[in-house]
Amino acid sequence: MKGILPASCRIIGYALLILSVFVPLLMYMFGMVDDTNLLYVKMSMKLVIWLSLFMVFLAKAKEEDAEAASLRSKAMQYALYVWGLYYIVLLVKGAVEGDLQVADNSVGIVYMVLNVLVWEFFLQKRRMEKMFRRK
Repeated sequence: MKGILPASCRIIGYALLILSVFVPLLMYMFGMVDDTNLLYVKMSMKLVIWLSLFMVFLAKAKEEDAEAASLRSKAMQYALYVWGLYYIVLLVKGAVEGDLQVADNSVGIVYMVLNVLVWEFFLQKRRMEKMFRRK
């Protein structure tokens, strides 16, 4: 799976991710969030998080080659396994506590976060392996 967005989208994605965390907090501190617009703030925050995670994950790597494409596919597979385990744990926890709404809360975002984390790990691992192979 090759990256379809330009490499600069990776930096923009991380900037949007940071903004999506801190802007709602600042809005709350300045009294701009209340009961009438809380749902809209939450929805827009999740939308920006989704967009930024997709921008990071689908941006081309600086050295985009077949190996980077295979790392992206591998990252998706490992993230899917970890996400499955996470979801099962949430279901069991919800069943024990009698609150099954817990399992339905932002699970897709957790999957994309895991995708991005595993992707970044594989990219850094590949970079280190190349650096130490040269010497």
